[in-house]
Amino acid sequence: MSEHALARLRPLRTTRARRAVLAVLLALGGALTGLGGTAQAQPPCPAGSFCGYPDADYRGEPELPRTDALEQCQSLSADPELRSFINNTGRPVTVYQDPECDPHAEFATYPTGTFVPGSPFVARAIKVWPR
Repeated sequence: MSEHALARLRPLRTTRARRAVLAVLLALGGALTGLGGTAQAQPPCPAGSFCGYPDADYRGEPELPRTDALEQCQSLSADPELRSFINNTGRPVTVYQDPECDPHAEFATYPTGTFVPGSPFVARAIKVWPR
């Protein structure tokens, strides 16, 4: 192939390479935008509330148990059991796997403002602590 013919092909290859790189960057940018949108799209949970959801990622009809009884075990509804939750009580909340707050089962304490899209165990009871 002559030099003149090669010179005409180089810009074509460069254009194809640029298009391929641009396509990859656009796809990556779209994926990153999607991740950012997910993090910002938190479900509402009224101030002073503990909002529990039957499915991961805050799906399903939320349960809002009482949060005014401090240091008292509050069993959550047995059906559905909660798999994601938000602590917006203004106080720390301990979430228990056991419906009677038995510490021999799984439990964890979450500070106010905590969003848990997938609990490591099914939540069956809570205890709200004073500040």
